[in-house]
Amino acid sequence: MGRETDAASAVQIAIDRARVVGHGACTHEELDRLAGELRGHITQLLPVAQARADRLWRGSREWYVLAARLNSISTEVEEPLAASRLAAHVQVRLLALDCAWLLTRYDADLPEQEPAR
Repeated sequence: MGRETDAASAVQIAIDRARVVGHGACTHEELDRLAGELRGHITQLLPVAQARADRLWRGSREWYVLAARLNSISTEVEEPLAASRLAAHVQVRLLALDCAWLLTRYDADLPEQEPAR
């Protein structure tokens, strides 16, 4: 298994855990850890996506749609986890959706992870 595959697998595992968050009784601390993990993956993927956006013609519809989506994702990543458990569940699920969207489009360009020790 290659490093890129390992990185994509780690992202996918976090996404899968977040997708089932509403089906279990997660504590706020567990949701906060999962949100942090998703934010970390998103933070790795955003520069890759931004580099792709930077290669597009800045007046095109494609560039505008991509730039708007990336801006929205980068704004959401900075938001602290909501205090309410229901809102925190929703926030984690939305982070997972953004992470999945980025992974689907940019997984081949994921930065290499350090090998596990």
